[in-house]
Amino acid sequence: MKPPQTLAHSTLDTLPINIAVLDDEGTILFTNRAWQEFASADDGEMQGVNYFGTTDVDADEYAAEAVDGIESVISGDRDLFTLEYPCHSPDEKQWFLMRVAPLPEDEAGSAVVAHIDITQRKLAELAAERRSEQLRAERSNLEHLVDRLDGLVTGVMNDVMTAGSRSDIQQVVVDRLAAVDSYQFAWIAAFDLRDEALRPAALSTDRDADLAVSLSDDDPVALAARTEEIQVATDDIGEHHRELAGGNVASVAAVPLVAGESLYGVLTVYADEASVFDPRERAVLGAVGQAISTAIDATETSKLLTTDNVTELELQIRDDDIFFVALARELGCRMEYGGSVADDEETVMFFLVETEDPSAVCAAAADHPQVTAVTHVSTSESASLFEFSVGDPPVVSLLADRGAETRDITVTPDHAVFSVTLPATTETRSVVEHVRDRYPGTDLVAVRERDEPPVSRQAFLATLEDRLTNRQLTALRKGYLGGFFDWPRDVSGEELADSMDICPSTFHQHLRAGERKLLEEIFETW
Repeated sequence: MKPPQTLAHSTLDTLPINIAVLDDEGTILFTNRAWQEFASADDGEMQGVNYFGTTDVDADEYAAEAVDGIESVISGDRDLFTLEYPCHSPDEKQWFLMRVAPLPEDEAGSAVVAHIDITQRKLAELAAERRSEQLRAERSNLEHLVDRLDGLVTGVMNDVMTAGSRSDIQQVVVDRLAAVDSYQFAWIAAFDLRDEALRPAALSTDRDADLAVSLSDDDPVALAARTEEIQVATDDIGEHHRELAGGNVASVAAVPLVAGESLYGVLTVYADEASVFDPRERAVLGAVGQAISTAIDATETSKLLTTDNVTELELQIRDDDIFFVALARELGCRMEYGGSVADDEETVMFFLVETEDPSAVCAAAADHPQVTAVTHVSTSESASLFEFSVGDPPVVSLLADRGAETRDITVTPDHAVFSVTLPATTETRSVVEHVRDRYPGTDLVAVRERDEPPVSRQAFLATLEDRLTNRQLTALRKGYLGGFFDWPRDVSGEELADSMDICPSTFHQHLRAGERKLLEEIFETW
């Protein structure tokens, strides 16, 4: 397992953003992979180079402004510095947004510099500007309309770039759009993974908005989310849209908010005339949508750079293909997951099973194709401990494929509930869909965000498991789950040794070695 600092660097390497850490003199301490690829240099070549010394402030007005901004953050005069600048090559045009923020005093470095590619947003702006010029040339009587649309794009750009949070961005946009003469109402829908529905996240008028648009519907909002293209409807708009708009709606436009591979929602605007959302207006709304998406993406990325947090998911699965779901249903019992120990060929999964007949559990498990072996380890007053040998741990391995950790599994005759954590950088929807592709009876029950301690549980366990042998980890898990450490003991060392097919002295040797490594890791970490 990589140490936390190395893990942090590896995490930054996965981001599609150029990132560098500078000391108080402007010397580069670290660059991520995106920075190195853009500069065609490895981290070793970049480390120790003075960032200011590589910048020609006399030849480039943006360079001078960038240096002044970075120095102001390092000196403490500013908490944040941002700068948009062009970075064109002979083959393509590019624009970037520089964001410079200070690092905490206890970190190695004074400031983190991030360069975010905003080329798509700029191209959308230019496309809107070119379209505006064409409109002026085509018809002089459209000048008023063009001016209004130009003002709308510029106003939205200013709003979203100065808003402090995602919710602020969404609210200022719908408020501005609702103030446009030909628009009646505007709202932004966010995607709810629990039931794959789009629900209001911001409305231009405060009203009861008990609306949920299923992603599978033929609704303009759902179609925009599925196709990631602007949808316009004038016929058969739907009564729910008329109720939400609070008036006579003649047309609706749904604009997907997409940045990279992330869908941040759908902007929906209503008008009282059917002809409002013509190709010219759609181009402007497309530019507005791109501005919103880019601003939200930059805000979410900034949160990832300045906070340590994880996402917690609660998944509910009913598929009988999973052996522990099938066992609980067949035997009418409750089961609690106690962890896994893997070797080169098989994985042993531990479960505490509430049963009065351990032999029935063994018999039922032996008939399931996923289980290659089952052992009844011990019995206490409340439950019996079993170990199930499997080639590939169901669901657990699927989650691990996406960097998610399975913390708990509670199984009843109705379903299995999985408590899962994943890095905040992981796209939640892709994790759920990955599991649902294999197990269609999967529902997302809850999503929570929480701060992670300096050394996360997952990192601590991974480091500990690297130090323990499989025998030591198995001895510890069996001892803990089987009640060996309780008083009075529910199981003896001889019984646990017999379940591992080793002599008692060898079992106690593995147990004491594992205990020593566990305590060393605790006292060395904290």
